[in-house]
Amino acid sequence: MAHEIPAHLGEKASYKFWRENKTRFADMDLTTHVDQSVYVTLFQDARLQFWQWAKHDVMGPVNGLVMVRFSVDIVRAIEHPTTTRIGTRITKMGNSSVAYGQGMWDGAGNFCAVAEAVNVQVDLKTGKAVPWDADLKKRLLTL
Repeated sequence: MAHEIPAHLGEKASYKFWRENKTRFADMDLTTHVDQSVYVTLFQDARLQFWQWAKHDVMGPVNGLVMVRFSVDIVRAIEHPTTTRIGTRITKMGNSSVAYGQGMWDGAGNFCAVAEAVNVQVDLKTGKAVPWDADLKKRLLTL
């Protein structure tokens, strides 16, 4: 079953934050393509770097983010060696959730993959969802 990729996630202009990573020999499968499991790691790295860029600590000491949804659509194989470029943006924020859209391009500028993810902010001691601070939410939605 084909999944329709939201058009804006495949447009470079829709992203303000970018993360580059060089592929490694260990990232390859037998056909010199980057293995599908590596896409997950690259997207995760970009999301964590996004939060540093946004100047918000998502790993404690009181609250943190837990993943509740993650999907990847690979539209073109990435061949090693190359440098990937991943754009990350917030697409929606709920009371305690944040949804992301991410696009990945290879070193030649080819659009290769898209990821959609949702995190929930939780109290690290209780595991219960914690609402976003209104001012922080407003700022994050402008990024």
